[in-house]
Amino acid sequence: MPASDSFVTHARRFCEFIERAAELPVDQRLLTARAILLELYPAALRLPLLESPDGVEAGPDPDPPRGWAGFGELDSYWEVFDPYEQSEAVTGSLSDDLLDVYRDLRRGLALWDGGAPRAAAVWEWRFSFEAHWGDHVVDALRALHRACKR
Repeated sequence: MPASDSFVTHARRFCEFIERAAELPVDQRLLTARAILLELYPAALRLPLLESPDGVEAGPDPDPPRGWAGFGELDSYWEVFDPYEQSEAVTGSLSDDLLDVYRDLRRGLALWDGGAPRAAAVWEWRFSFEAHWGDHVVDALRALHRACKR
């Protein structure tokens, strides 16, 4: 599964960034987050569509890393939740976006590294990408694009 192996590399890189983000100044955090998310999203699209193996479930959400630094005054942004429905703008959070992606990726990595069938981790990543963290990546990218211009 070369696409899966490639995705694991991107997932680990993203998680390592989140775990060490506090070491970077905010401007570098913004630029790095944008670059890593731009690589992670297409890697997720290349994951194979697999069935979930019977009897294998992902564990609970991992805690966010200690000392998460966030993005300061650029953490909150405005967005439209569903671009196909007319609605009021809502507040989004870069920290919430990135930490939700982190939790979903870490759950899959726990399966990948913990001896579960590799298909279980791939299914977990692909399912949670389509149902949850893919939206967070897309939402964060628009905000990061603007924030990096400031």
